[in-house]
Amino acid sequence: MVQRYSRSLRFRFLAALGGVLLLALISLVVLSKWVIFPALHKEERAVVTQELKKIERTLQISQQNLLAQVRDWAIWDDTYEFVQGSYPGYTDTNFSQQMFEEMRYQLMAFFNAEGDVHFLAGINPATGQYHTCYSAERECRWMAGLIRTMQVSIKEDPKQGKSDLYAGSPPLMVASNPIFRTDESGPPQGWLFKVRPMDDAWLALIEDYTGLPTTLSMVDSSEDNDIAITISGNTIVALRYLATYPLNEQLALGTQLNRTSYLASLETFRYVLLWTACLMLLVIGLVLLLLERIILKPLKVLTRFTQQTSDDFEGGSQRLLQRGDEIGILARAFQKQLKRQQQLNAELIVLSTHDPLTNLPNRRLFDQRLKEVVSMALSTGQPLSVMMIDIDHFKLFNDHYGHPEGDVCLQRIAQTMHDVATVHGFFIARTGGEEFSAMLPATCAAQAMDKSQALSYAIDQLRHPHQTSPVASYVTVSIGISQLNIEGALTPSGLMSAADQALYAAKAAGRHCAKIYKPLLANSPFSSHNTTP
Repeated sequence: MVQRYSRSLRFRFLAALGGVLLLALISLVVLSKWVIFPALHKEERAVVTQELKKIERTLQISQQNLLAQVRDWAIWDDTYEFVQGSYPGYTDTNFSQQMFEEMRYQLMAFFNAEGDVHFLAGINPATGQYHTCYSAERECRWMAGLIRTMQVSIKEDPKQGKSDLYAGSPPLMVASNPIFRTDESGPPQGWLFKVRPMDDAWLALIEDYTGLPTTLSMVDSSEDNDIAITISGNTIVALRYLATYPLNEQLALGTQLNRTSYLASLETFRYVLLWTACLMLLVIGLVLLLLERIILKPLKVLTRFTQQTSDDFEGGSQRLLQRGDEIGILARAFQKQLKRQQQLNAELIVLSTHDPLTNLPNRRLFDQRLKEVVSMALSTGQPLSVMMIDIDHFKLFNDHYGHPEGDVCLQRIAQTMHDVATVHGFFIARTGGEEFSAMLPATCAAQAMDKSQALSYAIDQLRHPHQTSPVASYVTVSIGISQLNIEGALTPSGLMSAADQALYAAKAAGRHCAKIYKPLLANSPFSSHNTTP
């Protein structure tokens, strides 16, 4: 009897309430002053520091990318011959204003083995005009300061192969590398520098990539490289001082976060602490009076109900389920119901969004994702392409091999498509019997054509037999491609309709190829795999 009463909630609550009340009042004061408030301040600083490091990592990636581009040009037989004067057509073949604008270059400078200027090309930031010169004079005189700085850098470090930040307004990202043959044999015959401005357009790209406001400014002070955090009213600002070349200035990379939400939460927390202390003194009397009537009596009724519906349930190992009181019994009953509900929900979600044969997303999920991606592409201005893929003469396959073998074929094709989509970063779904659809965010039609080739090639490599196909002795696919904003394709349905027309054109062209949608598909590019049947 004593043991049973000691396990009851009534006894345990009454025994613990007195001690908890006194301990809680003391703990509220101690925790708020020495633990909670300092932790909140530390967390706020950690958040803004982490966000600034994200921006800094993005800057480093941008520098590495520019350096990789410089190396691709500098370690190349054509460039090697150009700086030796053996390739007069190099500039006409490789340089244009469009290339500079697309790559966001401001300047490319070639130096010979003596460090003298061999060739210059760039876009004047003041006029927006594109110029090519063989010296920093006349229309290229705006390059003179940069050229002198580059020549000083070559004298200081002839090995180069680095990416620096140059002081300026705006600051400049400069990457350089010695010029070698493609196999890197022999001595270098000069140096190549590429310059990319860190202007408002570059900042906009960084902000779009990180989702954070970003600032760049030149400062004269020689601050250390630690992050400087400043709190001013409702704003917290973090700055990282980066060294520039030459070393007489520093670049301040910064971001800021709004503290309104944090300050409101802090004030609310203080208010809650005060009221909690007051209410605890008032509530304790009411709790003792109402405990039996409001909690324990209804809980006993609910306990009897749960016992009737869960007699065959075995409890888990969690502490809550091992309790011997009414809550333990209730928890075990509800755990069973909850697990069953979760299992049913998970199965329902998979059944409603995925194809049971191939395990690929189905049309419902594809259409839902496509609406979201189209809306995002229209708001951001990024390209978006889609592909419709159809297995060539699949009806003949089923008629010849039978539907069970057709299901096996679909599973192999689907798995191959999924693998290619994972490697190339796009979304693919089964949207019909032998029809599949893919969406390719941030991808233009020409890039989608390259990915369609990879997809078709991977399926060809399966060499899945298809003896009755007029196209080849193995299973092949035809692909239609369309891009958002091409000839008015501004909606998901319009985009897919254009891809469907392109697929029809691919079939009309003999199948086993890819076609890009155009109003007149006579001149559209296509990728054909003319494998001998």
